[in-house]
Amino acid sequence: MQYKNGMPIAIIGAGILGITTAHILQKNGFQAVVFEKSEKMGGVWAVAYANIHLQNIGEQYHLSDFPWPFTPDLHPTEEQILNYWEQAVNHLKLDVRLNHEVIELKETEEGWLLRYKNQDGVHEQLFGYVVISVGQYTEGKYKPEFPGIEDFGGKIITERDVHTLDIFDNQRVVIVGFGKSALDMATFAAKQGAQVNHVFRTPRWLIPEWILGVHFTYPLFSRFGTVMMTSWAHPTAIERFLHNRLGFIVSAFWDLIASIFRFQVQRNVSGKDQAAQGRIKAVQPDHKLLHDLRSATAVAPEDYYPFIAEGKISPRRAELSGFSPEAVKLKNGCEIPCDLVVLSLGSQTPIFPFLPDKYRKMLEIEPDGVQLYRHLLHPRIPGIAFAGFNHGYMHVPAVEIATQWLCAYLRGELELPSCENMEKSIEYIREWKRANIQFEPSRSCAINTRFQQYIDIMLKGKDSGLRLGNQSRHQKVTRMGR
Repeated sequence: MQYKNGMPIAIIGAGILGITTAHILQKNGFQAVVFEKSEKMGGVWAVAYANIHLQNIGEQYHLSDFPWPFTPDLHPTEEQILNYWEQAVNHLKLDVRLNHEVIELKETEEGWLLRYKNQDGVHEQLFGYVVISVGQYTEGKYKPEFPGIEDFGGKIITERDVHTLDIFDNQRVVIVGFGKSALDMATFAAKQGAQVNHVFRTPRWLIPEWILGVHFTYPLFSRFGTVMMTSWAHPTAIERFLHNRLGFIVSAFWDLIASIFRFQVQRNVSGKDQAAQGRIKAVQPDHKLLHDLRSATAVAPEDYYPFIAEGKISPRRAELSGFSPEAVKLKNGCEIPCDLVVLSLGSQTPIFPFLPDKYRKMLEIEPDGVQLYRHLLHPRIPGIAFAGFNHGYMHVPAVEIATQWLCAYLRGELELPSCENMEKSIEYIREWKRANIQFEPSRSCAINTRFQQYIDIMLKGKDSGLRLGNQSRHQKVTRMGR
């Protein structure tokens, strides 16, 4: 199915990256229509929990040609982010249709027949191309059915149910998980005077906001920091030489960063008793830092480690096994009496209910999400691209550049490799990620901290596109050690 000039392009999802895609398509002369099933744009930000802040700094989180029209916080709030993107849509005159739920896509010789419903009923419209931007965090939160859950007398929620922090006031709270939301929940609850137990199987590396007095974004996510990042592909000869021939320098760099992180955490228990030392040790990871540099990598909340040291948060390195009427049960045999349990166990793998079954099977079969060619296209699904499945630390610029690449392809300026070669590239990257990055349900849908390598490769255009699966074939793929 080839794109026919002049036909409109449908974008499914009005999250941050769907809006970004619409802007770049429109800027390139394409007619883009954005369908959003809810009454608010903003994607995951529209359903975010109370008091959430962006982990990036504001200057990294806006369209390249529409700066913030007001001055946000260093780490913008949910309200500031939604305000920015609403102003961007209005200023750029993007066609965003709220309360328009796409219920089916039908493949035709002319393009995709999109069926959607709104308050006026069910409608159909033909599009020459479709971009799916449903996001990797907008599906329901993972909430397992633990034994005894129906007998528990307290309340069991996820972080998305936290609309006000008053819910924690003077409660006995158990937080389960070790991602950003779990860390926020534990810190918020402690500030509200709750008795907080933080339960997790494995502690993860957390990025401190300030590294020896310097904001983390500058040493880690500047050009120098990203050159040191291991990746499935490196776009320049110097980078390939560094990682293939001088790997000991790369390892030493990340060992140094990890030792600085540990030093800063340990300062929280300087002069404190053995109990405080034990609590801090419980939240220190045993594995290498690089293995945790994934989409779920979290910046440490300012008060998390101090609260651990002070005993305001009690860490429990264990696995939840079930519930009794008044407590949560752990697999180590302990029980924790509580009134409120927050399950912050992450989002589920993305699904695509509006696609034909044969395409859904291709996209939903893997436990860690769909791996795409250039994190943008599936070789066997014609006439469809994906936005936001290159999620990473700089995901707005990554989507802008990926959409520019897509525009060049739609204009016929880029020629794709064969399906077989694209699939070889996909499989290589999938295997590299599985060998070098800790599991998460959206691992394959992300570029995470490898954003600079991805952006550089995308900017190389056609030549790099044809070689992406081979550029790093000589790199050694090693299994993660524990």
